[in-house]
Amino acid sequence: MTTNQLALVAAVLAVLAVLGVVQTVREVRGRIPDPAKPPSRWAARLRRARAELPAAWQARWRQLVAVAVLVTLGVWAWTGWPVHGLLAGATVLGLPFVLHPGGAAAARIERLEALGQWLNHLAGIHTAGISLSQTIQASAKAAPAPIAVNVRVLAERLRTGVDAQEAFARLADELADGVSDHVVLLFQSHAVYKGRGLADALEALAVTIHQQAADARDVEADRAKVRKSSRMVSVAICVVVVGCLLNDAWSAWYGSPVGQAALVVLGAMFAWTLTWLRRLARTQPDPRLLDPLPAAPPAPGGLR
Repeated sequence: MTTNQLALVAAVLAVLAVLGVVQTVREVRGRIPDPAKPPSRWAARLRRARAELPAAWQARWRQLVAVAVLVTLGVWAWTGWPVHGLLAGATVLGLPFVLHPGGAAAARIERLEALGQWLNHLAGIHTAGISLSQTIQASAKAAPAPIAVNVRVLAERLRTGVDAQEAFARLADELADGVSDHVVLLFQSHAVYKGRGLADALEALAVTIHQQAADARDVEADRAKVRKSSRMVSVAICVVVVGCLLNDAWSAWYGSPVGQAALVVLGAMFAWTLTWLRRLARTQPDPRLLDPLPAAPPAPGGLR
């Protein structure tokens, strides 16, 4: 490569490195979401992906991001090629998802059970003369862990004056499950008609959701063998790829500008393959009953 080409590549990589460091610092320090502003599409996807991991991995997510950055910089400095470092860092971030392909199903069952528990709690504390919004706000501190963040954000939206229909619809989008849409429809209906018997309706819906969670556990027990095979195939592929890259006879060609470009394409195809295997082992949630809201954030405190 010429000097100008090397300078251009170095400038582009420097910009990417700075952006990566800034994003990593924000991730490690943590961010407090604005309850009146829905997360972006990519932020919502990342949140759902992290929610699929076991609790131990979720608690160490910031450390995992920091380790991935260090591995990226270390491999980059050792090999002298940026793509090697980026692939190494991506491997560190992707390893928990490869080892736990059934995290989405387990997380969904836990959310369903937590949703049923929360509805029972709402039915227990709801009394005459107290609105549904006040009942939800009172239940926020004792919300079950799998949906605690969603309930607290919902309570904060209601407390700050966000329209109840809007706040409930945002909750449905965050949970993104047909079962939770039934709950939101009940909330929205009661917010409009203010009818009696809310506690009985909440308890009846909680019984139905608990039964669905129990049925889902039976189904997931049968799918455990499929997930185990998916995990073994994914790990075997990762071992083969790492072995090839560590062998100079196989990887020498990738230590060139053209080889780096080819490695980007191969890495993307490899990541897509692992994603496809994970998708095969994933149980999809029930179809949505409500249409997702537009991506544009609502005006804080505004009414539709």
